[in-house]
Amino acid sequence: MGKDKRGFVYLKTSVVVSLVILAALFIPIKGVKAAGPSLPYSFFLEHPYSITGVRGNFEIIDLDGSGGLFMNQIRADINVYQNLFGIYAKFPFAGVTNFGPDEEDDYDFGNIGIGGKVALLNTDSAVLTGGFEVILPTTSNDFGSAAARAYFRDFSYFVDDALTLKPYAVFGYSQGIFGFQANFDADIITNADEIEDDSTELILKYGATASVTPNLSLPFSTSFLLELLMASSTSFDDNITGAYLTPGVRFGGQILSLGAGVQIPFGSDEVTDFANVGFLLDLVIRFGS
Repeated sequence: MGKDKRGFVYLKTSVVVSLVILAALFIPIKGVKAAGPSLPYSFFLEHPYSITGVRGNFEIIDLDGSGGLFMNQIRADINVYQNLFGIYAKFPFAGVTNFGPDEEDDYDFGNIGIGGKVALLNTDSAVLTGGFEVILPTTSNDFGSAAARAYFRDFSYFVDDALTLKPYAVFGYSQGIFGFQANFDADIITNADEIEDDSTELILKYGATASVTPNLSLPFSTSFLLELLMASSTSFDDNITGAYLTPGVRFGGQILSLGAGVQIPFGSDEVTDFANVGFLLDLVIRFGS
């Protein structure tokens, strides 16, 4: 599994990065303003509006001991009604290189998330959206999944044999070139015997993104973002709060949106003793709505 797996991970990452760069260079980009507050896509927070399109998030995290953690996610969205109601599916992956005492390499499929969201309030400057997601137990649960759980941010997507129910709310506001978004959700992990021999666990996730989209002489919008995401266990024997600060920039419009950022973990020692800084690329491609 060692050399072949490592070669697969490196090849996959190289291909993905190359495709993202080519897309950014050659796909035409058009400006757009939603019917409501205009907010750039956050990196890890659910956006208040629905689209029809695909999204890929590709992240490499330096581990404190040795090796690296790959956190990738492919997502497909369908806009059902005027960007105010939509459904989606998430397909997460996690991989490691030189992980553990035997320096293992591995690349795992995570738990599939299927959800929907609807805008409950939509004005010229503010939007409030409610959503619900079900995370199905599909992970292959090897070293990649174990490392993703240790990073804690996406814990529910890599728990073996557990079904997770995730209600959430999103608030967005914009005024001129400034935007703000706040999210809150609850991961209710059922059949969670693998965690601490308990039937149900609860993780609360909350975060916010502040953005500035200046009026530049470019054929596409450019946004500068500062995102803070926190995840807190409430029912573990030893509770954890992981905090993740992500400054970044996003270029894009109606067809394509390309983001790049750096994620800095802090908070609980369980997270900071495991991982250092992470680097990410995020690509959204929309199909007409």
